[in-house]
Parts: sequence; C-alpha cells; structure tokens
Amino acid sequence: MTYPVITIGPRATLDSAKELMEKESISSLPVVDRQGRLIGLINEDTLTRSLCDPQLLKSDQPMPLVEDIMDKKLLTVTENTPIEEAARIISDYDIKSLVVVRGNFVVGMITTANLNRIFLELAGARVQGIRLTALLEDLPGRIVELFAKIQELGGNISTIMTFYSEDKGYRILTLKISGIEKYLLKQEINPLVTKIIDIR
Repeated sequence: MTYPVITIGPRATLDSAKELMEKESISSLPVVDRQGRLIGLINEDTLTRSLCDPQLLKSDQPMPLVEDIMDKKLLTVTENTPIEEAARIISDYDIKSLVVVRGNFVVGMITTANLNRIFLELAGARVQGIRLTALLEDLPGRIVELFAKIQELGGNISTIMTFYSEDKGYRILTLKISGIEKYLLKQEINPLVTKIIDIR
C-alpha cells in the first residue's frame, strides 16, 4: 500500500490535476471534500481524454473542473482487506489502482506497481538459488514429501508459490531453493513429482 496519499479537491482545474500527477509521477488522484472524505477518483486516462475533448474545452464554456469528470462509482477496500482480494478486484475490474479507506477517509492506495513488487518478493526474484517449477497431484502430503526430500538433501526453500493447473487434480508448484546442486535436485525429486516443468 502507498501512503500518505496525494489527493485533490473537486473544484480543482484539470490543468492543476495534470500538473500534480506529472509532478508526483502518479496515475490517479483520489478526490476528497473539505473534510477529507472520499468523493471520487480521477485517473490519467480520463484526464487526458478530457483535455483533448473539444466539447469540454469550448472557449465560451467555463473550464471544466475535477468534479465534472471524476469517477463517482468507486471500488474501495479497507486496511484489513487481504492483499490477494485487492489484487483480484484490480484484475477482475481491469483498474490500475484501488483506494484504501477507513470509513470515508483515504488512508492509502494499492496500485499495480505495488502488486508487481509483492509478486517479485513472492517469486524470489532477488534471491539467489535454483528456480524449480513442477506439476504435482493435488493430494494431501504430496508437497510435504517434496519439502522433506529437499531438506534431506540440505536444500533451503526461500520462496513458495502454487497455481492451479489446467489438468484437473494437479497443481503447479514453483520454489526457489539454495544449498543444493541443480543436477542432484532434479535427479532426487523426479520420482516425487508428476513432471518437472522447468529447473534453472
């Protein structure tokens, strides 16, 4: 979660919203009232389209304000929402950011950049070791057997991820392992998995 959050008022001009986004290198701004309560959201795409819309920018019309183009139907989460639920909402609704609220007040933002950083940590992208991806039967004890064998060989598992497989009754498991030689690992675990998808 990103905090503190940069916000904007509903009566701000579109130019000032654009300048603020560029200055802070952000792609969305929660819109809050004078009491700091969330009333809308303006994002970079909507702002860019509006600033290029000749109907909105007619010389005989007042300059449009943030409140004129902000999205008022918002998806929000609370501080207690599990990160995987926030990620599901962002994915399902194809949005770039999600406002975190306490009551009606903004306390944070979850963005696709936040989720990318979390994925890098889960995948062990910054951890040295062997990356193993294997297909296993989705049965009690299968993963435990594999972990026990890796421990027996002196290996240390630093990251673990599992995914549903297209093959019903199977799961894809990805591990980051250190302290063991790749050839030995492959040889010893091959009988314990349905298939070694990748090892590097």
